[in-house]
Formats: sequence, C-alpha cells, structure tokens
Amino acid sequence: MRFLHTSDWHLGARLGNQDRLPDQFGRLEEICRYLEEREVDVLLVAGDVFDEHRSEALARIIVRLARLLKPRIEAGMWAVFIAGNHDREYVFPLIRGLQELVGGDGRPRVIFAERPALVPVTARSGEQAQLMLLPYPTSTRYDLPDPPKAGWPSPDAKRQRLAEALRERIGELAQQARLTPGVPVVLCGHFLVRGVREGLYQLSEQEDVPVEPGDLPAYAYVALGHIHKSQIVGAPYIRYCGSLERMDRGEANDRKMVLLADVGRSGLRDLTELPLNATPFAHVTAGSEDDLERAARELPEPERTLVSLSLDLSPDEPVGPLLARGRALFPRLWAPPDIRLLETAARPAPPAIDRRDVAGTVRSYLQEALAEDPDRDELLRLAEELLAGPVGAVRERLPLSRAETVQETP
Repeated sequence: MRFLHTSDWHLGARLGNQDRLPDQFGRLEEICRYLEEREVDVLLVAGDVFDEHRSEALARIIVRLARLLKPRIEAGMWAVFIAGNHDREYVFPLIRGLQELVGGDGRPRVIFAERPALVPVTARSGEQAQLMLLPYPTSTRYDLPDPPKAGWPSPDAKRQRLAEALRERIGELAQQARLTPGVPVVLCGHFLVRGVREGLYQLSEQEDVPVEPGDLPAYAYVALGHIHKSQIVGAPYIRYCGSLERMDRGEANDRKMVLLADVGRSGLRDLTELPLNATPFAHVTAGSEDDLERAARELPEPERTLVSLSLDLSPDEPVGPLLARGRALFPRLWAPPDIRLLETAARPAPPAIDRRDVAGTVRSYLQEALAEDPDRDELLRLAEELLAGPVGAVRERLPLSRAETVQETP
C-alpha cells in the first residue's frame, strides 16, 4: 500500500502583504500529479492543514481543495487529515461535510481527525493497513478533565499532563491494533519529538508538548508533522516530511518534499523523497537604483521570488524613489524595507587648545574660521587688541578651566 506523506500546508497563511495561496495550491497541484503517477492509495496529511479561520475565506479554500482532490478520491484514493496546533478546535468538526466525497463503493474516503483514532484503510488492490491518528495534543482533543477553578498549577504542569495523555492514547490504540494481527500500522502524528532541530535553531520544548523518542512505537512507518524541515528521527521509518512551502526567510534554503512510503505486511518496503518546486526567497541590499537592477538581473525567477529589502542611504537622501524602483523590480516585495542610514564624514575637529599658548591657539582658530569672511582683516586686528589687553593677560595666566569662564565685557 502506498502512502503519500505531507504536512504543514498552512492554507491561507500570509507573509507580510503577500497572499501565499497561489504558492500553496501550486504545490498541491504538484502533489496531485504524484498521486496519479505513483498510484497512491492514501494521502496522509500530518496536521496544520489550515491557517485561515475567517469563515468565508476558509469556505473558499475548502471548495478549491475539494475540487482538486475529488477526482482522485472518486478513483479510490483515501485522504486523511489530522488536526495540528494551527487548526482551530472548531474547524475540523465543521468541515466534515467533505466526507460526502466518497468512492464508488459508498464508503467515506475523506477523514478529518481532531481526536486520536485507529482507522482501517483498504487499498484498491485489497491490501490493508491501520492508521493510528494522533492530532496535536490539547485538553479538548485528548479529553482531559477541566482543571481546578484556580487553573493549572503552571504551564509546565499542563504540558506534562498533555504529554501523558498522548502516551496513554498511544498505548490504548496500540492495544486495539493488536486485535488485527498481520495488518501493518502506520502512525500519523502532529507533535514535537524531544531533541529534534528545525533549521538553525532548536524549538523551545518549554513552549510545546514534547514526546520522547522512545514513546513512538516501532510501526511500519511513522509520519510526523509540526516541524517544517524534513528529517529522520532516529530511524529511517520515522520521518518529518517538512512543510508544503517555504513559509519565511528562515526556510529559504530548505528543500521541500513529500514522502512516498510503500508499506507491506512485513513493514516499510520503500521510502522515496519526491521534490516540490518551493517558492524562492531572496534578500537584497542596495544603495542605488543600479544596485537594485543588478540584483533583479541575478534572480533566476524575479516574478516568483519573495523578496525582502535593505536600503543603505545617507541621511539627506530621499527613500521614496529608491523604494518605488524596488517595488517595480520585485513584484513580491513582502515587507517594508529595512532603512539603514550611512554615517556621514565627520567634520574635522577644531585645533586642540594649547594651555601654554592660549593667544596663539586663538589666532590659529580665527585664521581658519575667518578665511572667507570679507571683514577678516578688521576682525583679526580687533582680536589682537583684545589679546594684548588685560583680559588677554588674565586668560594667559589662568588655568584653562578658569579661563573659559571669564566673560568679556564691552
């Protein structure tokens, strides 16, 4: 039986001012081609299906998704979705209407699971498997009793209890699966496995519900969602497939893919990575229109690339013309530019005051300061008179700190 493992679609998510639906449905069309080419039996979506929660916009996305999947489901394919942390509690129950998309035998082949469940599936060839479905753990989904009136003792206590509930459900469903010996089990879950890394940083386990690697049973295949970077978790049959699309600059270098798992009675027979043509990201730094045009020429797909921009400007340089040119060259500029003001050349410091020759310092300063003044000669003559008088004499005798306080009077 062939499973196509994908996750973290985040349909309806935006990045700055950019609507990501065209990108996301572009990848879904690629997935649908894989479904047909590889004769997939089960499309397995491991959570975070939707990121749009406004009713009308969500309804449009569901209708579009249904039209895309309906021909494949009518041909006998299963489509199984589990709820992730971005899927609001009420969304999956509301869209159960999609289960009217049925195969020719009248059995429902579209499953939206917001609660843990064990679901048997049968391929068109007659092969069987059991799906252990484990949505992202919340109190409602895992039937935790209401906390005391005072609430949970701490966030850590709540997360610990949710992790315990997840382990308990795994144990209960594993017992049910043993009632059908000889039928392989595929686990599909949306949660964080402790120690897993995403990109260049590690997810904060203090803000999630981490599961120990040892909590995952050694089933034929373990299909995980929640982490956007594709990776193996301890064993080849335990995989995060990664997100459908690059979601932000942090994923700019990630390869996006879906995983084709071929499962038989004896376990995993083959696992194939199928690439997705994810949207490119670029960051452009420029200080002139020439810089912008050069960067645009270097982009392989300028019309498709999501661009962020840094502009290096002098304090007196207007940002409007450069920004307008940037928007024209990069139609998918998704955020306001980062404006960085360049330091201007510092003015030369005035000559240092020589405490031993205050009069000489004053003469040097006036020679430079009055270089372009039409009354230069007269002003210098008056300065000499002042320096030669009593005030000048006092200034030469006093320490500089006191000399600066002497007030000259007419």
